[in-house]
Amino acid sequence: MAASSPFRALLVRIMVLAAAVSLVAPLARADGAPAADGFAVRGIKGLWWDGIEKYRLALPWLAGHKLNFLMFCYTSFPASGKDWRSDYTAEEMRQMGDLSIEARKLGVNLCLSFNPAIWSNPPLVHSSEEDYQTILRKVKSVHALGINWFALCLDDINRALTPADSERFGNLETAQVHLVNRLWDDMKSLRPRPKLIFCPSAYTTRDMLAHQDYIKAIGAGVARDVRIFWTGPEVCSPRITAADANRVAGWLRRKPFVWDNYPVNDMCPWRPLVGPVRGRAADLAGAVSGFMANPMKQWHASTLPLASLAEYLNDAVGYRPEAARRRVIESYPHGDRRAVGLLFDLYGSSFWGEAAFPPVPKPADRREAGRLLGRYRVLRAELASRPNLAPLYEDVSPTLEMDIRDLERQAAITGEDSGLLMPGDRFSGGGAEVYARTHRGRWVGYVYAAPTGKDTIRAKFLIEGSPPAAAELRLQALNDDSGKAPRISVKVNDAVVFEGTSPFNSADFSERRLPIPAGALKQGTNVLAISNIEPAGTLGMPPWFMVSEAEVIAVSGN
Repeated sequence: MAASSPFRALLVRIMVLAAAVSLVAPLARADGAPAADGFAVRGIKGLWWDGIEKYRLALPWLAGHKLNFLMFCYTSFPASGKDWRSDYTAEEMRQMGDLSIEARKLGVNLCLSFNPAIWSNPPLVHSSEEDYQTILRKVKSVHALGINWFALCLDDINRALTPADSERFGNLETAQVHLVNRLWDDMKSLRPRPKLIFCPSAYTTRDMLAHQDYIKAIGAGVARDVRIFWTGPEVCSPRITAADANRVAGWLRRKPFVWDNYPVNDMCPWRPLVGPVRGRAADLAGAVSGFMANPMKQWHASTLPLASLAEYLNDAVGYRPEAARRRVIESYPHGDRRAVGLLFDLYGSSFWGEAAFPPVPKPADRREAGRLLGRYRVLRAELASRPNLAPLYEDVSPTLEMDIRDLERQAAITGEDSGLLMPGDRFSGGGAEVYARTHRGRWVGYVYAAPTGKDTIRAKFLIEGSPPAAAELRLQALNDDSGKAPRISVKVNDAVVFEGTSPFNSADFSERRLPIPAGALKQGTNVLAISNIEPAGTLGMPPWFMVSEAEVIAVSGN
């Protein structure tokens, strides 16, 4: 039977209201589960977000995608990390307070994270009353702004204890359990009662297996109502399953809170990672206490993979990566979809653990380089011509321009490179082949430690006449900028020019001249090879070594 017009109008209003309620309902309770098979606490953190602006952008985006958690990164404010013993400024407090009001309106929980050990100078003293009161004062001041979630992070720290802590506690786990529990006991008196998450120093399954005494003591000692972060089997995990989570839960004596390091790109700076999330199990929600993703520094580019993640977090069972990718593209106006689709094709075609990850152009020959160059130039033109995509273009353009320059060079090569001056982007291999080619505004070739397989870079140069009787190799280079000078090997045509601890600076690029052994140079093609021979290290992590320029210089006999 057809409804009368007034009844139809009323029915439409009821349907609109129901749709609105269905959108907001999952966000109404801080720990309320979303629709079906989703995560109760689900959201993201910031990554090296300077100030508050990107958090303002993220809040409505999260609410619109039915996510309910946003954590301040401890890099966002000096008082959360680099200068943790200081107080937040009046302006920072005002900004956090304004954001807290907006977050409550949108149903998103703000979480303040701080790390009092990662850059602490002097080191954090777990037994220090002054250090403890600084931490508690920080929590109380931010809680008064209406922020009720807090994360005490002790990840990526120097694990050595101070003499005072060593004398009182004996080991790191006892010191951390004391600090976490004391803080939590005092926090429980605050109203409304806040929530605390702890990030231990061993936060991957791999590291927990290597430090069983530590993690079992953390699990047994930390109060049961404190959540504990876990990044999965690895720092950047290709797969995270319920079985993985259950194994860790046995050590932690509680369900872990997932800190998923995707699409974070601080290990491959500037390179967009935009593919849909993969490898997260359909039954994971029931095995964890929450799920937080780590985005890229580039917020607008991050929304592409994060949109697929939102689908997973709200319906893990029904999630399909390729369908999510299609819906992300279709969420853009019709005229913008070609550019977004091509961006997915070029920078979202692979995922952690896959051979082609991170996505980077690797042409097999000159012809393929020319073909790929055309696609990357089309992407640049499409992004530049769409006003709506200007923020996205700004995010990806540094990497896009770098890849175009590399492809132009590869497509133009007709023989061996000539010339005895070799800029950093002339080198092949090493970390730059996979990750970024620029550092501190310079084009570089760089190498990670020997176990990574990205430990050697090479450049060819042509000597057309007789080689000089005596020559030097001029290098502009930089050690690991965290301060460690790695062991390196420098060879010309397999003749050792230098081998040992790097003589270069760690604070900035410096220049050295190294004598080339007599007879090492030859007429025709020569090969310069630079290796990092440190026996321990992983991709994206120190110790690394990078070269911005190399030149072979003839030396006068006078």
